[in-house]
Amino acid sequence: MSMSELTRAPSRPPNGGGRRMSAAVRRAQVPGQLAAASIEGAAFATHVALSHAAMLSAAEGRALQYAPTGDARYKAIADSFAGVCCDKISLLAFQ
Repeated sequence: MSMSELTRAPSRPPNGGGRRMSAAVRRAQVPGQLAAASIEGAAFATHVALSHAAMLSAAEGRALQYAPTGDARYKAIADSFAGVCCDKISLLAFQ
């Protein structure tokens, strides 16, 4: 096939199934789009959890400087938060 014939080739299949093909392609893409949305949601939740855990860890360090006797409480609070985050993120796998 020459180059000029290629540039004149029809953009749709010769059987006229362009619309049916497009609909089939869109339907085939849905599972991938749902999986991508789920992954994006999990990544966002993880990012938020890590950001807040870092802020709480920094706050824990500052609290230790001002009131060292609260060490166990500060650690328990930060660890509880981390546990809640882990639970929430792991549950995303089952939705």
